[in-house]
Amino acid sequence: MEPETLLKLRFLSDLTPGPEGLPLFLLTEIQEGDPPRYRSRVALFDGALRLLTQEEARRPRYRAPFLYFLRRVGEREELFRLDLRGGEAERLTETAGVLDYALGPGGEVAFLALKEAPRPGEPRVFGGWPFKFDGRGLLPEGRVALYALEEGKARLLLDRYPPPKEMVYAPEGLYLVMPEDARAQAEGRDTLFLLREGELEKVYGGVGPIFALEWSPEGLFFLGHAFERGGGTEARLYHLRGGEARVLFEGSLQNSLNSDLRYGQHPQGPRWGEDGVYLVRTEAGRARLYRVGLDGRAEALTEGGSVLAFALTERGLFLLKEDFTHPARLEGPLGPFDPNAGVLDLAEPLYTEWTSPEGHRVPGWVLLPEGEGPHPVVLYIHGGPHTAFGAAPMLELQLFRRAGYAVAFANPRGSTGYGQDFALLEGEWGERDERDLMGFLDHVLAHFPLDPKRVGVAGGSYGGYMTNWLTARYPTRFKAAVTDRSICNWLSFFGASDIGPRFTYLELGAKPWERPEVLWEKSPLRLVHRVRTPTLVVHSEEDHRCPIDQGETWYTALFHLGVKARFFRVPEEGHELSRSGRPDRRLARLRAYLDWWRENL
Repeated sequence: MEPETLLKLRFLSDLTPGPEGLPLFLLTEIQEGDPPRYRSRVALFDGALRLLTQEEARRPRYRAPFLYFLRRVGEREELFRLDLRGGEAERLTETAGVLDYALGPGGEVAFLALKEAPRPGEPRVFGGWPFKFDGRGLLPEGRVALYALEEGKARLLLDRYPPPKEMVYAPEGLYLVMPEDARAQAEGRDTLFLLREGELEKVYGGVGPIFALEWSPEGLFFLGHAFERGGGTEARLYHLRGGEARVLFEGSLQNSLNSDLRYGQHPQGPRWGEDGVYLVRTEAGRARLYRVGLDGRAEALTEGGSVLAFALTERGLFLLKEDFTHPARLEGPLGPFDPNAGVLDLAEPLYTEWTSPEGHRVPGWVLLPEGEGPHPVVLYIHGGPHTAFGAAPMLELQLFRRAGYAVAFANPRGSTGYGQDFALLEGEWGERDERDLMGFLDHVLAHFPLDPKRVGVAGGSYGGYMTNWLTARYPTRFKAAVTDRSICNWLSFFGASDIGPRFTYLELGAKPWERPEVLWEKSPLRLVHRVRTPTLVVHSEEDHRCPIDQGETWYTALFHLGVKARFFRVPEEGHELSRSGRPDRRLARLRAYLDWWRENL
């Protein structure tokens, strides 16, 4: 298995109920070419695969007898409709770009669209924040409006800033999630509104994020919280009825497991069924499907593997499931569909855990290469920090194993799926997590056939931050390092990142003008003079989450300090390069990692 295996894979996403209760989804494959590209088509499964479109499609939704989807037209996306009784796809909108849409039970269609597209190269003026977002670039502030499609024409429903972020139809009107004003948007405080007969009514919120709306005959369901425990605050399932919102369920809601073998969107609830509301919750390295009753009683419905998406139809429950050795496969009453059968040969990692002197357990896994060892080993650190490793595939780690390197990966404190207290770092970045990671490393070195003189360290995003931190804190411990889309300087991150002010304050409790010493104390750049480890710096030029200046600064410092370093810099990509970047660039990144390990580990 080589990095080029990626090009043979097919991905399932956007699972939703289709005609006759069949599962409808996107099937994405990688087309050969210079460069190779992703191609996503709408498909059904009735015991066999049935493709409904041949051209590119995105965000499919079905309302009998029509299939709706977004399709690129030039440089923008427009809304299309396909009558499944026969005929060609019909273009419904003529805009500067459709951003999202919602379907009502009576055939209503609402959509968010640009009023006008910014001209390339023109100066941009902003009065709010954020003004950019990873994967989207500069935001179209003041250029987005909400429309209804009526008799083939767009009727303006709402034109305000900040615009809606999410919407769902109900008999009483159109529910919208949006910040009340620019200050609320900057602070991440969403409000739920009801748009009814042209009037906007405030319903709930103003304290934290709101997302994943679902209307039902029993009222409205949604997820949210109020940042009560900082950045590691777990989500709650709310039930809104009669003007009152009550909490039904909470935890690490939705699938927060790391994987580089997914593509597209994966709806994880809440979704209403006749016997309760369904949603996914991450627990101890697995994402399980739950059913929650209106009385708050919750029942786990799945065992083994992880649920990536689900759809409830009159035929039953359909799942997209994944595990350590398989990307998403469809399971349900019509039998399984694995689009990658016979393509991948991934190894199952060995579970292990380290018990900390503080009394908690640090769970993790080890991938061992063939042979007796002792093997060189890479300590690989996940991003977030509020995500987790678990039953989801990581091609990258499997490639390291095939190249002869063991991989040790763990869920230190800060990770999700082990309870609210475990998910908290409470400002102690580089403290609680460092103790857990280094304790876990010592544990696997003592219990597996690994070479303690050939230890590498790597990770992306928060994992890149910790790679920088650990190579500075332990100058002689690691023989090689790869720091990917990392943070090295919190003071510059605060203003340059698309989430900088809110994330920095929620995680570290400090601002540059209030307790700047905390931000510097937690910056690996403060300790960069201690680094001796040969380091590959990987960063994308259009990364707005961990901006390119972080990688540039770390590489420049290492070079001027005389540390062996190399800068792998990727144009036209953002923070998601390793997961959804252009396929040839993803391959180049994987080869750069492997070359660095061969050269230095």
